[in-house]
Amino acid sequence: MMANKKAFWIITILAAVLAITIPLTASNYMLRVVNMTMITYICVLSMFVVFGMAGQISFAQAGFWGVGAYITAILTTKLGVSPLLALIASGAGAAIVAFIMGLALFRLQGHYFGFSTIGLVMILNGVFQNWKPVTGGADGIGNIPAFSIGSFELSSETSSFFLIFVVSVTISIVTQKLHRSALGRSFMAIRDNEIAAKCMGVNSYRNKIIAFTIAASYCGIAGSLFAFLASYISATTFNFAQSSLYLVMLMLGGYNYLAGPMIGTALLMLLPEWFRPLQEYIMLIYGVGVMLLMVVMPEGLIGGGKKLYAIMQSKRGWATTQAKNDIR
Repeated sequence: MMANKKAFWIITILAAVLAITIPLTASNYMLRVVNMTMITYICVLSMFVVFGMAGQISFAQAGFWGVGAYITAILTTKLGVSPLLALIASGAGAAIVAFIMGLALFRLQGHYFGFSTIGLVMILNGVFQNWKPVTGGADGIGNIPAFSIGSFELSSETSSFFLIFVVSVTISIVTQKLHRSALGRSFMAIRDNEIAAKCMGVNSYRNKIIAFTIAASYCGIAGSLFAFLASYISATTFNFAQSSLYLVMLMLGGYNYLAGPMIGTALLMLLPEWFRPLQEYIMLIYGVGVMLLMVVMPEGLIGGGKKLYAIMQSKRGWATTQAKNDIR
């Protein structure tokens, strides 16, 4: 636990340093990439709550991301609601949808729940695509205003960076507190052994719904930030493939570790920029990398790194002991 917490805070401090240097050195294009990386990180962090902590595989996260984006777009463009209220409403709206759906879906167990969330994200995507009077249908919704508080408008990439960064750090701290709380421990008890958790008095049905709802609220907030950043949204963005990518990012970093979502998101969002000459083969690189990771490091980069460090330390200790025996 202490190592987990230490790694989380080291990466958080590093992120703070980057927050100071990136706006001063990066171009507008790279700022847009970084902004999208942080928005994606919030969604991957939601996957950490529902899967990494509660042990429930959900492919509905992109759907909740879309719910948040569409709530913000509709409230700001059609109803004239302030951006701040729209941001709050997006998180709350996605949480309400998740709570209602969770009441039904968590009657299912194990992989059956995961399969049902595939249907959920497809249903939500269908609503976005076909409810034209509200969502704009295939045309989507455009002319979404930039985020503003009073007369202060965050319309540039730099100002958007600071807004998204503050929200990302806030949600990260909330998640860290949740991970150490009694509620978080009950989530992890369900993940490790649901039957044993029930015997200890943990209400698994209620706690799984709570985890699902909290995770959806993260996605709703991320969707709102995305709508403000892009100023245009359409249904094609919020699909099953995007949810699958969130899961891959979490598994890459390490689904059992708070720092896992940071590492996995950063790598998979920035790889296309690092390997731009190999853009045609990027999906091949993803696929091969994920397969190798699952074989060599099933607990992700953090888990694999810890095991490698432990092996090196044990070998070092063995070598030291052997040397002392030789001297004797």
